[in-house]
Amino acid sequence: MEPGDRDRYVLIEQQTEGTGSTSGFPVDTWTPLASCWMSKQDVTGRERFAINQLSAPFDTRWEMNYRPDMDPELVDVPKTRRLVYQNRTYDIVMASQSERREGVEVLTLAREG
Repeated sequence: MEPGDRDRYVLIEQQTEGTGSTSGFPVDTWTPLASCWMSKQDVTGRERFAINQLSAPFDTRWEMNYRPDMDPELVDVPKTRRLVYQNRTYDIVMASQSERREGVEVLTLAREG
């Protein structure tokens, strides 16, 4: 993928553990980690049907330049990261390295609402 194809400025958030203000119990919150340029490819209806038969569903494929804080070999990306683009939150289903640390591909499922 050419760098010029990465035309979406996306916020990456990380999960952090805090404390509830009234309960005092641990509460997971999301804080900004970084923003970067990514390419975005929506999955078609036919692809969506096929992938739902084989694995966890996803509806969008993203690709970014390699970042150590998004490397699935170093970080549990689906558990500790999510994407925000145009005020919409995308939960990460899977992440993988592409081309030996030249990029990271992220498969997401958009949240409703």
